[in-house]
Amino acid sequence: MTDKAKKAIHDKLVSELQSSDYKTVTKSINQLREEGQLEDIVLLFDLLVRNDDEEVKNTILKFLADIKDKKADLIFIDAILNDKYKTIQKELTGICWQSSIDFTKHVSVFTDLLIKSDFETAFEAFTVIENFTEKIEPEKRIEEQDKLKDAIPNAPEEMKGMIHECIHILDQF
Repeated sequence: MTDKAKKAIHDKLVSELQSSDYKTVTKSINQLREEGQLEDIVLLFDLLVRNDDEEVKNTILKFLADIKDKKADLIFIDAILNDKYKTIQKELTGICWQSSIDFTKHVSVFTDLLIKSDFETAFEAFTVIENFTEKIEPEKRIEEQDKLKDAIPNAPEEMKGMIHECIHILDQF
């Protein structure tokens, strides 16, 4: 297939993401698995923010969790930190521990989420940290533990147990 033909197929799939028919949208999302590009992840984030259809949302979340490209870590981290995607921050954070992508070098982002987010998002961040703890460099573990210890006095009561547990988990390795 020529580059021009590939581009035409890709452009058609991207335009079909805007359809009001959920079947067309889910079909296009699934085809992006074969024809998509790394940059299309952001289009899926945008669609996730503005779409109310549960089937479409579930298809997007499954697709995102299945991404294997190691370069996608920065795209996820940028979205997690972007206020534009605040409404899906919990879901994006959850994908980070479900995915096979290594987010170890972004542990401080997840520590900050654990400290500053609502309970559900914080729990997802906690799970990311828990899943990658053994890969975190010792100096970085100490740094993140110190950050968590400093956060305890100002943390809401319902968060303190999770913060203490994260400190303990970081201390195990």
